[in-house]
Amino acid sequence: MSKVPNFLTISRIILLPLLAFFIINDSQFNALWSIFLFFLISATDFFDGYIARKLNTTSHLGKMLDPIADKLFVTVMIIIFIYTRDIGGYSVIAGTLIILREIFISGLREYAARSNANILEVSKLGKYKTATQILSLFIILISTSFSSLEISYPLGIGLLWIATAMSLISAYRYYNAVFNQDLTN
Repeated sequence: MSKVPNFLTISRIILLPLLAFFIINDSQFNALWSIFLFFLISATDFFDGYIARKLNTTSHLGKMLDPIADKLFVTVMIIIFIYTRDIGGYSVIAGTLIILREIFISGLREYAARSNANILEVSKLGKYKTATQILSLFIILISTSFSSLEISYPLGIGLLWIATAMSLISAYRYYNAVFNQDLTN
């Protein structure tokens, strides 16, 4: 049972290409599969952490893989939506800023690890940011998959911009946390 959280995290990563396939190959059938897979990937994100904490089986591998899986999920979805033009116009800037932030933070974590600084734990703002990103992408997915739900599209784009602001604020906080430590030890 102690390996279940890591299995769930790895499954999130493995399911991403299939999700991408269903979104890009647009049809009513594929839309249903896209929504199902998106929901499944999102649910595994919740349950991997919940199970690890509940069973007290957190691991270094899980602590490393979970944020990577989150970043891959969000980045892949944004790239797909830019490709399909479901994120377009000025909102491409929001999506690009989120992707840049995710890459920057990954590099910052690597720098902190190599500098013997404390590895940064995920902050509450980081958790809210990820939840807002995933919610915005889900709303964009359902609103572009079903014409009866397209009215919710502006909400998804609005949440994407809110997630962008949260992303930039949390990136600034991580940057300060790393560079305000004494890294010469």
